[in-house]
Amino acid sequence: MFSIIKQNYNVDEVEIIYVVPIMMVLVPFVYLIRAKLFSQMRQNDLKSFEEELLQKQSLWQQLKDLFR
Repeated sequence: MFSIIKQNYNVDEVEIIYVVPIMMVLVPFVYLIRAKLFSQMRQNDLKSFEEELLQKQSLWQQLKDLFR
């Protein structure tokens, strides 16, 4: 990250020490935001989603569900 800001073309291995902790915070944070947005858009609780998954469907019904 720092080499990009400084326009340095030689990447230092020490920079990984700084990048890994930042990514350990950013990746879960972004995933949680994505999960919250997805749950709000879907407006369903996980129980109904789970019930839908447990229903036995034929191959044709599964294909129809994929393209609806």
